[in-house]
Amino acid sequence: MLFLCAGFGCVTLVAPGDLPSSDYFDLPASPEELRLVADRIYRDSRDIDELVRARTALKKADEELPEQFGTLWRLARVDAVLARMDEARGEGWAQEGLKAARSARALEPDRIEGHLYAAVCTGMLAKYRPADGDELTERVVELAQRAVAVDPHYAGGEARRVLGAIYIYAPPWPAGVGDLDEAIEILEGLAADHPEAPLNLYFLAEAYRRGEQRDDALRLYRRVRSFPPRGVWRLEGRHYRAKAREYIRQLQ
Repeated sequence: MLFLCAGFGCVTLVAPGDLPSSDYFDLPASPEELRLVADRIYRDSRDIDELVRARTALKKADEELPEQFGTLWRLARVDAVLARMDEARGEGWAQEGLKAARSARALEPDRIEGHLYAAVCTGMLAKYRPADGDELTERVVELAQRAVAVDPHYAGGEARRVLGAIYIYAPPWPAGVGDLDEAIEILEGLAADHPEAPLNLYFLAEAYRRGEQRDDALRLYRRVRSFPPRGVWRLEGRHYRAKAREYIRQLQ
């Protein structure tokens, strides 16, 4: 990795296959402030360059004060988003995030974050390694179940949503771990507990659609479309709103 500087700015030149970084020069010094930078970017942006900046802030925090739970799980979180959005380097982001999540789990096994983001990053790795998909998907289920056992309500029930989604989309037994009835049971409970989270309703609608429960699926897709673009939904909801609109047309 090389740095090209001109005036007051520096641009990172990354060799093919490397994960990109932004420069350190305009980042804070303390790990606490660096984590705040990463939190702000995660909350406010899905621009890849900004997410790389968040990742760089967390890498710097880890260099300043290594092996801190609060740094490692945040790194896994931002890597999971990058793995989804930056498909050209998706496998690399997923690998880095999984490594960070594993370290977080080892430090604080009774906290949910390490288990949850290990599940998410493993799921992303399965996308980029289809030959290992069955094994990795089984691992996602194990990690998500552990996360649910630690805290079923964290982040609007995200661990339950991950588990439900795996059961929806994975091939059913004996080819895989998919189980539509189990998905519906999990996601119905989740939607009852956290109806304010549009993704919970979206995935329940998906389960109903695949289970040929047309009226229930239509009702929930319409509900998903009605959520105002606020918070993380403002950043990530466009894809799901578009899919909901498509399925509404198909089901009407």
